Amino acid sequence: MQAFNNYKISLLLLLATSQALSFIDRVNLSVVLPELIKEHAYLPSTAGLLMSILNWFYVGAIIFAGPLTDRIGAHRIFPAAVAFWSLATALCGLTIQFLPLAVLRALVGIGEAPNIPSGSQVIRQNFLRIERGFAVSAQFSGNKIGLAFGIPLSAFLLSQFGRPSVFYMTGVLGGLWVLAWLWIYRKPAPVAEHTAATPRSDVKWRELLKVRSIWGMVLGQAGYLYVYYVFATWLPGYLALQQHMSIMKTGFFAMLPFLAGIAFTLLGGWLSDRIVARGATISAVRRFFAVGGIFASTIFIVVAALSDEAWVAVTALTLAVSALSLTTASANAMPIDVAPPHLVSSCVSIQNFGGNIGGALAPLITGVLISWTGSFVTPLLFTAAVGLIFGCGGFGLIVNDLDREIGEADESSLGGLSRVAPGFSGA
Repeated sequence: MQAFNNYKISLLLLLATSQALSFIDRVNLSVVLPELIKEHAYLPSTAGLLMSILNWFYVGAIIFAGPLTDRIGAHRIFPAAVAFWSLATALCGLTIQFLPLAVLRALVGIGEAPNIPSGSQVIRQNFLRIERGFAVSAQFSGNKIGLAFGIPLSAFLLSQFGRPSVFYMTGVLGGLWVLAWLWIYRKPAPVAEHTAATPRSDVKWRELLKVRSIWGMVLGQAGYLYVYYVFATWLPGYLALQQHMSIMKTGFFAMLPFLAGIAFTLLGGWLSDRIVARGATISAVRRFFAVGGIFASTIFIVVAALSDEAWVAVTALTLAVSALSLTTASANAMPIDVAPPHLVSSCVSIQNFGGNIGGALAPLITGVLISWTGSFVTPLLFTAAVGLIFGCGGFGLIVNDLDREIGEADESSLGGLSRVAPGFSGA
């Protein structure tokens, strides 16, 4: 992996902070929800539904966000999206009623849809293949940064200034990001990875759906994001409702797993690039980290679910998030590795469209299971099962060759990916 210049470092900081903001704007509601449950008669199932609404609208919008980003460019859609979702977040401070909150959270989800496709396009245009594992890990470390610092920030604002301040402050942060983007970003020249003789791929969007490994990425991402969103949406509630912690203790102990997750996300990206640079195949490295991280995480989730001691549960959940974070870079680099340059954002959107169905179901199913059983044991065991079946199964058994772009070379390669439908041509 080459040393990054100052501009690339600035891009990585912008990508990481955009992800951090998107997760601060998700987790702020999860910090407020215990108060809504205790003081405003929200049921856990209703709270779970409210938390899942953002992801459902995100899922519906992201399938369009990728092609739109490919068409008009991340340089335009990225800052507009951040401004839109930040405004919607700030408006959440005006109400505690379910319906208006649901509408505003839906708008946040729609606004966040171009975030990952835009960031992936920026990475594809500015970073070499042997740099992308770390670039993706830096981008997605922002998720953990947002959760690690967004939870205690929201808890502090809630305890000191009241519920509306949680949403007003996090909305303002998005406006500051837009100003930074307009100041720093410049439209790049193409990355010099291919020779001038390399023909431009004319693979169409719909043809991505005929590639077996795309479906493996979709299913694997569904399992990965189900596990991740259980932590992102219900960890504060778990600590407050199951472990009976105060608001400030909840903020502190919920921060620990995601602080560890930052380090392990970056470690996973850096290690994967180092191994690839030494001659290992992209396929082997990406699948090893994607499957291994999820598998280890499921073990620690089971330990947390069956533990009666709070310190054991918090330690196990910290290790679960850390292990899951080793998956992040490799799972999210897969579509960037194999997509033709003109379809990078679209390929990322397909992966995350399916993947975020798992993310959208996570808070809802968890809330329903808590309402049925009165504890977090069954929801955590169910989470481990989803991660094992979909996450490990999709990335480990369905994804295959990631070492060529889709449509590259001849018909038999199809980017090194096996076909789902016979008769598909890379042209």
